[in-house]
Amino acid sequence: MRVTDTTLANQLSGDLESQQATITSLDEELSSGQALTKPSDNPVAAADTLGYSRQIAQAASDQSNASTAQAWLGIGNQTANQVINTLQSVNTTVLQALNSGGDNAQSYNEMAQQLQGQISQLVGLANTQYGTTSIFAGTAGVSQPYSTAGDYSGNSQSFTISVGGGAPVAVSVPGDQLFGGGTSGVQSVFTTLQNIVTHLQAGPGSASYSSLKTDLDNLGANMTQAETAATTLGESTQAVSAATTAAETTSTQLQTILATTQSTDVPTVTAALQSDLTTYQAALYAVSQTVPETLAQFLK
Repeated sequence: MRVTDTTLANQLSGDLESQQATITSLDEELSSGQALTKPSDNPVAAADTLGYSRQIAQAASDQSNASTAQAWLGIGNQTANQVINTLQSVNTTVLQALNSGGDNAQSYNEMAQQLQGQISQLVGLANTQYGTTSIFAGTAGVSQPYSTAGDYSGNSQSFTISVGGGAPVAVSVPGDQLFGGGTSGVQSVFTTLQNIVTHLQAGPGSASYSSLKTDLDNLGANMTQAETAATTLGESTQAVSAATTAAETTSTQLQTILATTQSTDVPTVTAALQSDLTTYQAALYAVSQTVPETLAQFLK
């Protein structure tokens, strides 16, 4: 079968156009610095890019949730420490009443007044909020879980936040786990303190002494429970800190991989472009030697 000049010209023209397209693509890649300008450039790399982008978005969400969790726990830890310090102060007052510091009715009344102020302080701490959400209401969603009398209207479910691939982390403790009462099995700290106030107001005497001894035992149980709650919050803080570090590390690694996937490998692309330019020039020369002069001029 005879190959005509027209057929040969079409074939050579197609080959040269293909080489020109490759050269143009490489030149654009070097200019933009992006290896992927459209999915068809590299379907596999494009799919990987989408996957990395989704994982980076998830890591960002985990970091945001962890930041919120840290804020909750920061407030919770601070409040729990204030509660413990207040109860330790009350404990000191009761011990003083049981010893030489409370040997008259006036001293007992002054102590009772001091404790009434501390009860109000504890009610305020029990209603501590993050934004507009009470952190000690459990999941009940009530803004004031404790009344001025210390009655609890929250529930016993811990509020949790998902901060990573593992189980959600409890970012607070229900009020009854810090202040007693409810389903905790420990007498409410507000009941304990109000009993102490009542027994102090009764003045010195054997009956008050006996009652205050019982109050001291109940106060000890309240302090132990508060310390346990503080420990729980501390453990959650460590878990959130670890999740935050993991999310930050994952995000950094994925962003590096994504940048590598999307960015141009300048030395490699430059070498490929130079090679293609050399090949193209050689092809043009071959054309000039193979086809009639007029045709070669046409192809140029």
